[in-house]
Amino acid sequence: MIWWLKARQAHVVLPASLAGLAALTLVFQDTTALLPSISLSGGTQTQVMTFVAIVPVAAVARCLDSRLPAPEGSGIRPVRRLDTLLVLSVVAASLLVGFAVGALTGSSAAWAVGRNTAFLTGLMLCFHALVGTPAVMVPVAWVMAVVLVGFRTFTDPYFWAIVPEPLGAPHAAIAAVLALAAGIAAQLRSPRNQP
Repeated sequence: MIWWLKARQAHVVLPASLAGLAALTLVFQDTTALLPSISLSGGTQTQVMTFVAIVPVAAVARCLDSRLPAPEGSGIRPVRRLDTLLVLSVVAASLLVGFAVGALTGSSAAWAVGRNTAFLTGLMLCFHALVGTPAVMVPVAWVMAVVLVGFRTFTDPYFWAIVPEPLGAPHAAIAAVLALAAGIAAQLRSPRNQP
């Protein structure tokens, strides 16, 4: 397991990304920004926290792409299960960071950062099984699509947008769970990840 941890660089990348997530969550909390929109004249009022979940997602992608294909292909260790444990650990840690910052500061946006991490990680994993390394751009593209065309009004997102929804939105929680489950299933079945 030590070689797997070192090969994935998880002992360096993941603590740094979670520290970055905590710092950004503390700094931005409920801060909003006026961003341009294709669908609305005058733009949208978007919470900066919408972008913060990309940090742990990019870290997961980096770790999964740090492989030693020959030893992993010929070994008997459960590499795919360890990778799944890595993904679930990062999502769980992101949930804890969001809940801790939300409880500490009263920020409503901080509470949703874990859900957004789960959703965007699931999207990334689904595409990672198909295209590999470039899949890290899928969460970025999703968030940009939400900013550009994901709002009905100045502050009201469409149903499909997911990431700007408040924590209490049941459809966003369901979408996050389904996306993460689909992503993990795709990762486990992907020929790229098979030992």
